[in-house]
Amino acid sequence: MKNFSEVFIKYSNEFESNKITIEPVFSDSQIPMLIKEDLAITEYLGQKKAYINLGSRLKDFSPNRFRKIAAKLAHYPRDIQIDFDKFPHSFLRYLIEVVAFQRSDIFSLKADYAKTRAKYRSILVVSSYLDELKPIIEKYQIINNSVNYARYYQNIPPNIGNSEFLASEIQKKILLNPKLTVKVLGEKEIRKLGMNLLLAVNRGSTYEAKLVVISYEGLPGSQYKTAFVGKGITFDSGGYNIKTGMFMNDMKYDMSGAIICAAAMDALAQFNPLANVVAVLPITDNRLDGDANTADAVWRSMNGKTVEINNTDAEGRLILADAITYAIRQENATEIISVATLTGAIRVALGDTFTGAFANEEKIWKGLNEASKEAGELIWRMPLHLDFAQNIRDSKVADLKNTDFSGKAGSSSAAMFISEFVEDKPFCHLDIAATAFVKNNPTGIMVKTLVEYILAK
Repeated sequence: MKNFSEVFIKYSNEFESNKITIEPVFSDSQIPMLIKEDLAITEYLGQKKAYINLGSRLKDFSPNRFRKIAAKLAHYPRDIQIDFDKFPHSFLRYLIEVVAFQRSDIFSLKADYAKTRAKYRSILVVSSYLDELKPIIEKYQIINNSVNYARYYQNIPPNIGNSEFLASEIQKKILLNPKLTVKVLGEKEIRKLGMNLLLAVNRGSTYEAKLVVISYEGLPGSQYKTAFVGKGITFDSGGYNIKTGMFMNDMKYDMSGAIICAAAMDALAQFNPLANVVAVLPITDNRLDGDANTADAVWRSMNGKTVEINNTDAEGRLILADAITYAIRQENATEIISVATLTGAIRVALGDTFTGAFANEEKIWKGLNEASKEAGELIWRMPLHLDFAQNIRDSKVADLKNTDFSGKAGSSSAAMFISEFVEDKPFCHLDIAATAFVKNNPTGIMVKTLVEYILAK
């Protein structure tokens, strides 16, 4: 199994004689035979030089522009050394990000996978001010390694990545980080705590439900603690409200929230922030057997509120509800951030461009919004409003229903269900159903944002 600390770029303050040196130029350059096409690379192999055309000098160097430049260099078919002193200083973080994302070891059982990775050529960054760049290199290497850790496990098929496997793998990883503690609760402990919503979802599974709790204490004695609560459904069949057509495909990604929160914890602890953080990760699959959860069932949550099940395919919000209660009552969390592939409706609203964010107060929203900008991950605030809770509060036999069947604002009603369990704590829910995997590629989305949010405290 991969150690998830791979360095895809080497660094030096001296050039190597056997590598092609790449420099940036602009389209008005007078270099003979220069290809004028934007981002084209012109080779002068006799001189062991190449130039990448950055276009007009007036063109802004936005993050997306830097990513395009980095992607061009990452795909270059020769061993190269980049004359970094001639590039903008801020380009480095995007070069690290893009190269790490493209070259990461994402889980695959394809026979030729190792050969494909072996085709990547070496990249050497050469700079005379390497000491000044080291903090940037270290920060973004740590963060992007953690993104790739999340992406690796996102891609594992459910016949391997069941709840017991995933909990064990997270525990092994976290135990390697001396600044974190981890505990894994099994069915006996979960039942004793009254986490009946988590157990209800797990009823149809052949694997035991797990609750993984990861803790970082960077400010001992503080009364403030942030909880990351990540949905860990290792496969979602829909249960008795079974998914039809193509909707069951890609349901291995339904555990993305849990692995993303675990990855963020592993990264942020390496920066020693002055904050207390806990990740609470409920992990199970949602499958069928003769005793699986059914529509019309009523379960009492750990919080004490009762929930009528009117849709077994709305299971993520159930396990999040119990996990949030655990975070508040067992871990003394004072603010909650949930991360989940929760609703298909968020894809209708925001496509696969923005993660939907639902916040119950301005401070936590402002903090996450600023963190997302620093991280370069797009989020968009969606409404939390009591109108979206009317139908889930309309049960005749329980405090809540788990689904609003009105067909309106499905992402908001799901977020409102979760908010019923936050006990007036500052709360933000991040719905990553459309952004956790894009074009069949796991993204590890929100790892960076969660880390930046804590680092800004």
